[in-house]
Amino acid sequence: MSAYDHGRAHGQARKLGPKGMTTVGTPEAPHSFMPSRVRKVLSPRTVSRLAIASVLLVVGFLMLLPVAWAFVQSFELPSAQFLLPPVWFPHQLTLESYRALFSSAPFVDNMINSVLISVTVILGATVIGILAAYAFSRLQFRGREALFVLFLASLTLPTQVSAVPSFVLMKYLHLLNTQASIIIPALIQVVGIFLLRQQFNTVPRDLDDAARVDGAGHLSIIWNVMVPMSWPTITAVMVITGQYIWNDFFWPNLFITSPDRMTAPLALYYLQFSQGGGQIGAIFAGVSILSIPLIIAFLIFQRHLMRGVGFQGISK
Repeated sequence: MSAYDHGRAHGQARKLGPKGMTTVGTPEAPHSFMPSRVRKVLSPRTVSRLAIASVLLVVGFLMLLPVAWAFVQSFELPSAQFLLPPVWFPHQLTLESYRALFSSAPFVDNMINSVLISVTVILGATVIGILAAYAFSRLQFRGREALFVLFLASLTLPTQVSAVPSFVLMKYLHLLNTQASIIIPALIQVVGIFLLRQQFNTVPRDLDDAARVDGAGHLSIIWNVMVPMSWPTITAVMVITGQYIWNDFFWPNLFITSPDRMTAPLALYYLQFSQGGGQIGAIFAGVSILSIPLIIAFLIFQRHLMRGVGFQGISK
C-alpha cells in the first residue's frame, strides 16, 4: 500500500498547497445519526423545563386534592363520608349535605355578607392602595422613605398584635357586631401598596411632565397615566386582597357575634361546633361552595396575576 493510500485509510488526504507544499487534511467529523429535531427536544434546557413543569404539576395536584375530596364527599351519602380509605367515586349522588347546610344555618345570608364585605374591601383597598402608592412613588415629602420602611416592617408583626387595639377602637366607634368592623381594618393592605408602588416606579416620569403641561393634576395623572399602565398589577392586588378577605376567619370571629351577620367561613365553624361534628356533610358542602368563586376568579385573572406579581411588582 502506498503512502497516499495509507493516509487515506486513516482519514487523511495529502494535497498540494498554493506553493506546492504538501499539507495534511484534518479528519472529517463523523455524521450524527440523531435528527436535529430530536436533538432540539432533548436539549438540557428543554429537559430541565420539562422536569420543573412535572414537579409543579404534581405539587399542584397534591394541593388541589383536599378540595377535590371535599367536593366529592359533599355529594356522598352520610354513611360513606367517614369511610377509610375515602370514596373518590360515589356510587350514589345525593344533595343531602347541601340540604343540611341551608337548613341548619342561614348560609344564604352568610354568603351575601361575605360577598358584600369582599367587594367593598377589594374596591376600597385598591383605591387607597393606588393613592398611597402614588404618594410614595411620586410625591416628595420629608420622611417618605422612613414611613415606607415602617409600612413594610408592619408585615413582620403577627396579626394578633393589632387585635386588641383594633377591638378597642371598634368598641369606641360602636361598630362591634357590624360588617364595618371587618371592612375598616382591612382597607389598608400593605402588600398591595408595596406592589403598586414598585409598579409606579417603572412608569416614566416624562409622562407625568407631559400631563402637567396639559394642565393635569395628581388625580388626573393617576387616572389617565398610572392606572392604564398598571392594570396587571392592579388586578393582581385585587385578586390577592379578595382571596385574603374571602377566606378570613380571625377578624370576623373577633368582631361578629350574630349568626345572621357572620361571614361564610365563620358560619361553617359555628355550624360544626353547634352540631358537635355530626353535620360533617354540611361542612363539606359549605367548603365546596366557598371554593368555587376563588377557583373561577383565579382562572379568569391568572395571566394578570402572574404578570403583576412576577414582573412589574418586583421592579426596582
